[in-house]
Amino acid sequence: MKTKFIKSTSAMLFVYVGILFGIVSCKKDEHVPILGEEVRASLQFTELLGTKGAAHGNHFHGVSSAKEGAVITINFDASGNAMSNDITNLNAELAYKMDLKIFDESGAEIQQQYVENLSTAKNYKAFLTADNLIANANSETNGGAIFQPRDTAYTDGTKVNGQYEMTGLISFFTLGLENKGKTKNITYSLRKIEPGVKVKIERADLLDQDYANKFNGKNILELKFNIR
Repeated sequence: MKTKFIKSTSAMLFVYVGILFGIVSCKKDEHVPILGEEVRASLQFTELLGTKGAAHGNHFHGVSSAKEGAVITINFDASGNAMSNDITNLNAELAYKMDLKIFDESGAEIQQQYVENLSTAKNYKAFLTADNLIANANSETNGGAIFQPRDTAYTDGTKVNGQYEMTGLISFFTLGLENKGKTKNITYSLRKIEPGVKVKIERADLLDQDYANKFNGKNILELKFNIR
């Protein structure tokens, strides 16, 4: 089921009437939400302290038990664009835990519907791509990017078993020193794939810009933002 970032007619009328007739009251310095401004998704980057040098090929060593540090949150509008034009600065040597949040029109989180159980989750996979992004698997200095899904349990409480079951709503990510300094236009995509495809997706494919041609399906969510 494709996530639709739209408002109902009744909700739109409520906003318009509230603004026109003063039903909504606020302080002078209080922000009044306007149509299209609400947060519809977010990516949270949590710094994993002490993970310098943890990158190894297409995965990490020792990040699961790392102490969590500062959290950077990027919010997205209904079109999947970052709501701030700021460039997110990440420590290129450290790993980050990435958490995807998707919100419905009431503000409730709905991302867990895609990993409700094994049967549901086998139809979805996350990818992270950018022009000229050097993958660590292709780096001679072990200084490239890694995007490693790290989901541990389905919504129904059962355990996620191994990399081929993981979806990527929770992931580990590092930019890598070889990508440091230049702004990268990143796209995080959640793709609905055809039956039997997910078990064929390797970690190296998750950073491949040609993934859509390799794995039949349709992106149901695309989040675009800038990092360096």
